[in-house]
Amino acid sequence: MPAIAEVQIACAIFTFLLGLAFGSFLNVVLTRLPNDESIVHPGSHCRNCDHVLSWWENIPLLSWLLLRGRCRQCHTRISPRYPLIELAIATLWAAIWLRFGPNELSAPIAHTLIQVAGLALLSWLLVALATLDALHFWLPDVLTFPGIALGFSFTMSSVWFHWSFPASETVAPAFWNCLVATLAAAAIILIIRLAYWLVRRKEGMGLGDAKLMAMLGAWLGFVGALESFVLAIFAASAAALIWLAITATRRGSSSAQWAKMPLPLGTFLCLAALSEVFYPQWLWLWYARVFLP
Repeated sequence: MPAIAEVQIACAIFTFLLGLAFGSFLNVVLTRLPNDESIVHPGSHCRNCDHVLSWWENIPLLSWLLLRGRCRQCHTRISPRYPLIELAIATLWAAIWLRFGPNELSAPIAHTLIQVAGLALLSWLLVALATLDALHFWLPDVLTFPGIALGFSFTMSSVWFHWSFPASETVAPAFWNCLVATLAAAAIILIIRLAYWLVRRKEGMGLGDAKLMAMLGAWLGFVGALESFVLAIFAASAAALIWLAITATRRGSSSAQWAKMPLPLGTFLCLAALSEVFYPQWLWLWYARVFLP
């Protein structure tokens, strides 16, 4: 087996294990942030009986399996969300390394590591925001605003490592392009939100969705954010139709009740954006290949 393949596999395993650890931390954030609790103190404990977890009860993924999904002290059921989040982050991080890691020993390591680390961080934020919106219809500023700033930093660092002209001819246009992409992506939601209010005189999409779109614009560019939005709308519509088909047979259900059912658009936006992480602008490339001469 070539040396680079062995290194790739070893790094992918290490990234997977690191992803499990950061997935475990994400579970802490997802549990405590909605309750306005510190993510540092106290230590990990059972939410039902306050039993402080020992080290072996705090091993990502493995502990849930060993404990059979229940607290050792009070035997309260532990949600399968915890191992699923850990496994999701670990899988995404390993996949990002395999997709974007160096495929040659002579590859520019610094640039590659920044790209992998940046996309891993983006995937962590997307999973966090997708889960919070699905569970609480909430896209907190404490995640979206830093996400926008980190997206700017990631974009500018990518430009830095691709300098082929003087800085004034490369960095300044990239900065303004990123700023325009961020504002334009947010404007999509704001315009739809305003139009809905003018027609219905009530709020439709939340401002959290606009901030999330701004974050996607900073990380993925305007085209990437727009593709994520289009995919999210189709996915949300499909989910709504499936839910309508399921609930149509239930006694007492009505189309009026279904029409008022809220949908976590942010969740669908985050899931669509993950596809853009691995295959940037794939929807436009597919459309151009199929429909354009």
